[in-house]
Amino acid sequence: MKALLLALGVLGAIAAPSVARADDDEQTQFEAQPHRKTYSLGDCLALVDRNHPNNWAARARVGVARGQLDEARYLPYFQWYAQAAVGVLPNITGSVLYTQFSPNAIINPSSFAGGYDPFFSVSLNINLPLYTFGKISAGLDLATANVRYNEWDAEKYRELSRMDVRRAYFGVLYARDARYLVKEIIKKLDKAIDGISAKLDKGEKDVEETDRFRLQLYRDETLARGADADRGESYALAALRFLTGVQTDFDVPDVPLKKPDVALAPIVRYLAAARLFRPEVNMARAGVAARKSELDLQRARFFPDIGLAMNASYSVAPSVVAQNNGFAANNFNYFGYGIVLGARWSLDLPTNQARVEQSESRLEETRALERLALGGIAVEVENAYASTIESRTREEHWDHAEHLARQWIATIESEVDLGTKDERAVIEPLRAYVGARLEHIRALNDLNVNMSDLARVSGWDAAAPTGN
Repeated sequence: MKALLLALGVLGAIAAPSVARADDDEQTQFEAQPHRKTYSLGDCLALVDRNHPNNWAARARVGVARGQLDEARYLPYFQWYAQAAVGVLPNITGSVLYTQFSPNAIINPSSFAGGYDPFFSVSLNINLPLYTFGKISAGLDLATANVRYNEWDAEKYRELSRMDVRRAYFGVLYARDARYLVKEIIKKLDKAIDGISAKLDKGEKDVEETDRFRLQLYRDETLARGADADRGESYALAALRFLTGVQTDFDVPDVPLKKPDVALAPIVRYLAAARLFRPEVNMARAGVAARKSELDLQRARFFPDIGLAMNASYSVAPSVVAQNNGFAANNFNYFGYGIVLGARWSLDLPTNQARVEQSESRLEETRALERLALGGIAVEVENAYASTIESRTREEHWDHAEHLARQWIATIESEVDLGTKDERAVIEPLRAYVGARLEHIRALNDLNVNMSDLARVSGWDAAAPTGN
């Protein structure tokens, strides 16, 4: 996917002027479908938030983490167990001291003639914790930190997908500007070639056949470069269709690429925003909180769990004579319940100490990763900011150069119309204009992409160009 999107930055095409589009009888495959629905950059961003597979997967992981939080919240208080049994028993008579029933009768087929009756038993056991020395609260804090970690992980994938959309969107405008520039230059070259041809037909001595060859060669070169523009537009639109999930009837507005509509703020704002909003930083913070809770949980396991144990059981077997002796076990006919206060203590203290040491080491590792994230995002922000400044400077100078080239072309065309110069003179200003416009539109694309990347690395999505 990265290779697909990075290819948009090396279109190698000629850029287009930011003036009104020139009409042309030659229609590309995309212009031949005027009824397709257009989606603005804001529409594409909303669609990628909703439809991109990575965002779906990240939201699913958040759902898993929230389910784990619910499990940690309810599990300690729902240690409830119930069991039931039903079957048949033969007649069992007698008492503790004297029985009239042989155990062998159960497996003796002839004993079935003595008759069998059903029996039923059920029991319920409940354990309620009263005090666990912080185990429950540590488990809840650990699960909560895990939810925050996955939420920021989802935000990270969201920002990456939005960056991909912006790169592809500006790539479409870049490619279309290239195609329109080709059309504009071809018209001017055709006009010059026609003029040279007319003079050659009249036999004028101030022009030569090589002059027409030179213009025709430059025309073919321009058309060859124009093919890159069509390829780049197709590539960028395919990327947008995949990212947004809209596979049919999709297009973007046919507007010129222009300067970003948001102002570039001082670098300290982006650095401050990155420390607050960058997903990786917040993931590291959530990881530190989770490791702290894990360490608290392991330390709490040195102490017992204090709680209530409740039990109720009932059994009835009509074919068995009930025993009224309190010192005799009554395994078939009984009803009982009880509530006791107790404690359960795991005495694997050396093993738990090893777990505590592991948790302490993992906490220190996560703290180191947090410092790495804070330092790394500062480098990324400064690098993205420098790239934005560089592309803005290029855009300003190439914009001025483009206007100078336009004036040069207008001056030469006026002199050709007056007859003081011939069509050969148009080649040099056209080459200068094409080169200046190409670099200008490339700088415009780089400026929009770099400002979008600056918004991503700072976590400040509102600082990205809106494309309006």
